[in-house]
Amino acid sequence: MKKKYMLGVDIGSGGCKVTIVDHTGKVLVAAHNEYPTDYPHPNWVQQDPEQWYQTLQRTLREGLEKGRVDPGCFVSIAVGGATHTLVLLGPKNEVLRPAILWRDKRTIKQVERLRALHDKDIFNETLHQVNVNWTLPYLVWIRENEPEVWQKARTVLMPKDYIRFRLTGELATDWMDAHGTLLFNVLKRKWSKIVCDIAQIPLNLLPPVFPPEKIIGPLSKAAAMELGLIQGTPVVVGTTDQAAEAFGAGAIESGQGIIKLATAGNVAVVTDRPYPVPPRIYAYYHILPKKWYTLAGTISCAVCYRWLRDALCISEMRNSRSSGLNAFELMDRLAEQSPLGCEGLIFHPHLQGAIWDPYLKADFIGISSRHYKSHFVRSVLEGVAFSLFNCVLQIEKQNVKIDDFRIIGGGAASPLWRQIVCDVVGKPMIRPQIDDSSFGTALVGGLGVGLFRSVKQAVRTCVHYTDLIRPNLVNHEKYLRLFEVYEKFDQDMKNAYRMLHQGLKEGES
Repeated sequence: MKKKYMLGVDIGSGGCKVTIVDHTGKVLVAAHNEYPTDYPHPNWVQQDPEQWYQTLQRTLREGLEKGRVDPGCFVSIAVGGATHTLVLLGPKNEVLRPAILWRDKRTIKQVERLRALHDKDIFNETLHQVNVNWTLPYLVWIRENEPEVWQKARTVLMPKDYIRFRLTGELATDWMDAHGTLLFNVLKRKWSKIVCDIAQIPLNLLPPVFPPEKIIGPLSKAAAMELGLIQGTPVVVGTTDQAAEAFGAGAIESGQGIIKLATAGNVAVVTDRPYPVPPRIYAYYHILPKKWYTLAGTISCAVCYRWLRDALCISEMRNSRSSGLNAFELMDRLAEQSPLGCEGLIFHPHLQGAIWDPYLKADFIGISSRHYKSHFVRSVLEGVAFSLFNCVLQIEKQNVKIDDFRIIGGGAASPLWRQIVCDVVGKPMIRPQIDDSSFGTALVGGLGVGLFRSVKQAVRTCVHYTDLIRPNLVNHEKYLRLFEVYEKFDQDMKNAYRMLHQGLKEGES
């Protein structure tokens, strides 16, 4: 019998991940490569979509060679990616400008104006409040600041949509990415004329919207040659990394939760209805039509540990070549030398602002002459954990029941960090055997071509778990006292960071 493989692609915030999965959920090969991010001005974060495609080419060919996979065995291709990031195409479907990443904060003025004039109308249509991380204000910014680009604009796409367009020539998006634009009437599942009129965005800029598992077209001859695949392989619409991660982690029943330690971090709980509470809690579609995610997040999560590595842990990066351990593993060993609470050193992980307040910055509070590098390293791990705990509390305030947590993301590979998170939150957690969004994306492809009869069958067949992490309740009580200090300083620093923003005159455009 011919083997049946699913290909999942994730166009992430920092790189491309490719995962090849068989019909039982076994990962045959996974490959990853990074692409550059450009920061041309304060608050600007951009990438070149052509780099995404070139990195996909390189990553997929490496994966095929590494796994000795026969391209003829693929029954489906699915692409996922980060929400909100904007790709703008022109009359010939050419990219008009660098993609504006969801972490970009250039739109503070546009957001404040939209909130002041149209906050209620936009929320009623989208179930979300305007903030700097959404596609809508990016489009308004381009219309106001790059009129020559705006005049040429013909199509708005998200990262996964652009890559899928390169694979099939079809312009489209799915329900979840459409929701993430802040241009979508969520309850009616169609583009919002009301919001488009408010923002002066033509409806014809927005692509057709389909379910994630719908087959949108066959792989084109050109893309097949460029990627080393077989022409005609079915390609599905795909979905967001959040939806794919939850599917791949097996969070499909109400009350099942996810804590994600990735570039950004979030807490998501499956619910039967939306629970949007601006500005902290969001409602997103689940891949199951009658389910939702109730979600709260922190913009800077694992990126904080990467920043610390690059800024202060040069010796760990250098020693990783001779030790056989990567720099993060060496940093974990250093953090283990510091006691819980880091002798009063507290870190706020707002390197890129906060979803609810773009003016916030990261900081270390409580530095004394007793503190050394080990304290700073552990403090970053604990500070991110406090930020995620705040997300848990925000969701629980809405009477959302949380039965269990799955801990996922690159940061969850660290035994130390996942134990810190577990101790701070105070609830047991399980770790999926595979927690990458490209795995869940691959399952979406399998669902689309009928490899699975349902989402539940796909989860029963393919999703497996490894570690059970139990909280140390003594440590939890200690962390609760420190969390009060963390929150107090977080609130007290709000006005100071607004003053700092005005003093530096950031975000003038």
